[in-house]
Amino acid sequence: MNRPARALPLFMLLALVLPYNAAMADTLRCGSHLIQDGDDAFSVIDKCGEPTQRMTIADPVYFSSAELWRYDRGASKFPALLRIVDGVVESIRFVKTPR
Repeated sequence: MNRPARALPLFMLLALVLPYNAAMADTLRCGSHLIQDGDDAFSVIDKCGEPTQRMTIADPVYFSSAELWRYDRGASKFPALLRIVDGVVESIRFVKTPR
């Protein structure tokens, strides 16, 4: 089998898998509720309660501010870090290193 023909199956596999991974967003589960990008901050507090920590980040260039909310979810789960911009969840990340 020549070199381009061997690379074709790998290329096809990557073409199928990469868009799926890039499109996946993190989701936070609070009890039976799911929180995802685009949810408003009030519904997050309603479903998950007050965050463990809040930090306000001011962006002087764009004259906007964002908040980072941290939810410590227990000993066996990674803490969640939510970025809230204009009252809407912009991103959800999980802190995978010890505190």
